[in-house]
Amino acid sequence: MKSSPVFHRIRPLMLFTVFLALLAALPLAAQSGADNAAISTDHQVLIGPGDLLSISAYDAPELAQQLRVEADGSSRLLLIGQAKLAGLTAGQAGKWIEDELVRRNYLVNPHVTVLISEFTSQTVSITGEVNHPGVYPIMATRSVLDVVSQAGGFTSLADTQVTVKHRLGSEEKVTVKLKSDEAEAALAGNTAVYPGDLIVVPRAAIVYVLGDVGRPGGFYMQDNGHITLLQAIAQAGGANYTAAVNGAYLLHKDVNGYVSTRVKVGELLKGHLNDFDLARNDILYVPSSRIKRLGEQTSGIVQAAAGAMVYHAIP
Repeated sequence: MKSSPVFHRIRPLMLFTVFLALLAALPLAAQSGADNAAISTDHQVLIGPGDLLSISAYDAPELAQQLRVEADGSSRLLLIGQAKLAGLTAGQAGKWIEDELVRRNYLVNPHVTVLISEFTSQTVSITGEVNHPGVYPIMATRSVLDVVSQAGGFTSLADTQVTVKHRLGSEEKVTVKLKSDEAEAALAGNTAVYPGDLIVVPRAAIVYVLGDVGRPGGFYMQDNGHITLLQAIAQAGGANYTAAVNGAYLLHKDVNGYVSTRVKVGELLKGHLNDFDLARNDILYVPSSRIKRLGEQTSGIVQAAAGAMVYHAIP
């Protein structure tokens, strides 16, 4: 049967539409891959007490089962009996079951799949310098940025170092930098978070500027966790006119205590010396200039004397 001319016109149009749709989907797929790659997965999820496991074996439906990991970390498996699976990843548990089935002569070449269908804790806790610390529900792997966003983001005093303690890593901690002027740097260190994990956002470190400055006190090392000497002086309101800017001292604490270093702040302000970063708990002391103080006092005495002379000259 001969096809109609209308069909011949529609078919090329349909093919062209499908081609455009495929082209549009390519960037989305690439973006999805990039988002997944942005989450660091160095830490793998470990089976823990109370987790619900789904176990299946290829071409052996009679071995399929769902079981809850007991408080001591063990589970009762079909054909195998009691076995401790806590502390293993799902892949390691599947491999162990395969080896046991072969060793016991139940199967020749089994292919076992273990899935963690339900975690004991379906939440993640976040505390410290976030706007809304608390416990938030998560059903699967999330990124640190996701959880911090759920908690309302960082406060202005948050440190750049965020510590993630995983639920089965007794002392395992992952420290990542998230507050950065460069989005790529923050995404590169976007660690994965799992149900039961704890996120701690500490307060930023402090440096101190004391002496003859506008606002002496302690100042947080915000933003990127760095602060230079000139930035610290600027936050302290700058050096006063009577300050001995080239006679400042920087006290830096090491294992043996504080070490004092002479700093020519005046030369830094003029650009003759390079600015440098301060470390946490550094103390910058800017003394007063005796000569300038004496000049102020002398000027005050002269002004007072002149005023007295004018007062007495008035009839």
